[in-house]
Parts: sequence; C-alpha cells; structure tokens
Amino acid sequence: MNNGTLRSGGLSIRHVLVVTTGLLVCFGPAALTFNTWAIFVVPVCDSLGVPTGAFTSYTSLIFLFSAAAAPFAGNLVQKHDVRIVFTAAAGLCAGGILACSFYTEVWQFYVSGAIEGVGVVVLVSLVAPTLVSRWFHVHTGVLMGSCAAMMGVGGAVWSMLGGVLLVNFDWRVCYLVFGIIAAVSSMPATLFFIRSYPSDVGLEPYGTPPVAVADSGEDVMQQGVAAKDAFRMPSFYLLMITIALVNGTAQMGNYLSKYIYHLSDIGALMLPSAEVIMMASVIALCLQASQACAKVGLGFVVDRTIKVSLIISCTCGFAGIMCAWQGVVLAPTVSYAGAALFGVFFGTTNVLGPAITRQLFGPREYTVIYSRVAVLVNLLPAVFIPVYAMLADTSWDLLFGFATCMVLIIFACAMALVRFSK
Repeated sequence: MNNGTLRSGGLSIRHVLVVTTGLLVCFGPAALTFNTWAIFVVPVCDSLGVPTGAFTSYTSLIFLFSAAAAPFAGNLVQKHDVRIVFTAAAGLCAGGILACSFYTEVWQFYVSGAIEGVGVVVLVSLVAPTLVSRWFHVHTGVLMGSCAAMMGVGGAVWSMLGGVLLVNFDWRVCYLVFGIIAAVSSMPATLFFIRSYPSDVGLEPYGTPPVAVADSGEDVMQQGVAAKDAFRMPSFYLLMITIALVNGTAQMGNYLSKYIYHLSDIGALMLPSAEVIMMASVIALCLQASQACAKVGLGFVVDRTIKVSLIISCTCGFAGIMCAWQGVVLAPTVSYAGAALFGVFFGTTNVLGPAITRQLFGPREYTVIYSRVAVLVNLLPAVFIPVYAMLADTSWDLLFGFATCMVLIIFACAMALVRFSK
C-alpha cells in the first residue's frame, strides 16, 4: 500500500474505473455464462443427438462448482491482488465458453460447466461487491445494483446476437464469438482499471464514512465484525438462508414462458401459435428488463433501509406468482405484469445479498464473510432447477404453489433477519 498522504475522499477517475470494471464484468462474462445458455439447448441437442436434460445438467454444474469454489475465492480476494484473481476468473469463464465450440460429446460441456462455475462465482459474487465496498463509503447499494443489473442487459444483448449467429452460422461459431467477447469485455479492465484498495494509489474511499466510524480514528477498512465472530451469529445464518432461498425460488422465472406454451397445448389459451410464441418472448423480455431495473432500485432502497427492501422483494415475488399463475386467463397483460413483478424478486440475490452483508458486518472481512454466504446461494439453484422441472412435468399448479410457499418462508426469514440484525 502507498504510505504517502491520502487525498480527500472525493471522486476520481480511479473510482469511476472501479465501477466501470464491475459493470463490464457483469455485462460480459457473467451474463454470457448465466443468461445465454438457453439459446443453445435446441441446436446443441439436435446436433449431438442428446436429450435436453443431458445438456441442461451443464447449468447445474455451474452452480455446484460455484458453491464449492466460493469460500476459496473469498480467501484469495482477501489476501491477494484483486487484479490477478479477477483476471483469472474472467479468463476461466471466457475459456470455458470458447472451449464449447470444439466439443463433440455432451460430457465435455460438463468440463466447461466446472471451469465456468469456478470463475463466475468470483465475477458475480465478489468483483462488484468487493470493489464497491473498498472504494466507496456511500451509495454502495446503488452501485452494486447497477453492476448486477448489467447481467440482465448483457443477457438480452448477447441472446439477440446469439440468435443472429445461430441463424447465419451454427452453435460452434456462436460459442467461439461469445468466448472472445467474454475475454475482451472484461480482462483489460480487471488488469488495468483497478487496484485492491484506494490507498494503493494514494486515495481514500469516496464519500464521508459514518460518523461513529470517522470519530473512532480507526482505519475505516478495519471497521466491522471479524469473520470468525460473524460465523457464530444467528444473523449470518439467517442472511445465508434468506438469500439462498431467494436465488433458488427465483429460478421459477425461467419457466414463465414455458407455462404459456403449456396453456396453449391444453387449449386454455385460444391464440394462434405465432401469437403464443410472441407472448412467451414478451414475458421473457419483461422478466429480464424488470430484474435489471429492480437491481438499481433495490440498491437505492437498501442503502436506506434493509427491512423495506426485503418487504418490496417478497411482495413483488408473491404478486408476480399470482398474476402469472391466475392472471393469464383474465388478460395477457396481467401475465406480463406478473413477469415484471417477479423480475423484481428475481433481481434480489445479487443486490441485497452483498449490500446487507456489508451493512451488517462492515468492510473488515466482508469478502470472506460474503464468500461463505455465496456457498449456499449458489448451491440451492442446483437443487431447485430439477425440482421445478419435475413439478412442471407433473402439475403447474404444484409448481406455482410450491413457489408461493417458498416466498412466504423467505418473508418470514427476512423479518427474522431484520430482528436479529439489530
């Protein structure tokens, strides 16, 4: 670290570049890993002659390896230069995606799933939260939310580009282009735009620290709870369970478009096939657009009150399920509203998880603490995805009923978290 005189906590180009790195990492490799795999299901399965489930297991492996790598990633970020760790993570995602263009057997995709899982947990759970937490005293929730929102924006942009590539070329070319984009959009930024701490370049975090912190005379980055102490607190486990359940339950959003096709197949939706396809596409668009906007909005709210941000998320999740489940028989617009409302809930994980962790435990060992939270947060989707698939094949009423119960459980956990966090 630089031992010279620190400048005042004003905004500099260095602070801007730190946020830019968070935006680019989420827009590029994180979105390409998590938000574009669905466009490859049909072409890859048709080309290799494998069932859908065999290919989509690749996605579950991304979540599983993310969960396994999370605690190790947190320790690396805490102890080493973030440029090295973050660039390596971006390289793993880019390499895993690019390698898919050469595969001839479905099991080979599982190798990429493992590689991408190790890399993407760093990019999604640690890059923006760690950098914003270290470089900013104020507006941390909004900044984290803005970075996370770029995953939704990136998902929409890259899916459209992927559609063009799949039509004009094939899935191998599409994977090759996506791998190159993942590297080019992130690795220059992680190498040259950032430093581990603002003091490394003679700066201070932007904004005025809380009065109690400023008056204490201690180094701001040493304020907060030690990880070993946090791991003994009920609020840590409630936070982990709450955000993990949100991330698992939110995977239902991926099935909203499929529900429209189901209603059409059973004759409950009397629309021409072309309109059904368009309706399903609009629902997917509403979900993605809503979650992108919600991440910024929830970030703004959580900076002011944890309780209200959690209430908004759970309320929108419940209302979204009801509208998507029952509203479509009343009017298609109600179904769109359901997707938009559920999108708010869908966007909760990557904003409220890191923001609440920082508010509760402080910046002292934030990276280590949140990396432990990320273990369960990434593990539950791997469990929920096949559960939703099974329920969808059995009964859509069971699927929506299960999701409704989960939202109510999440609300109870969230209110208990607020109580314990005091």
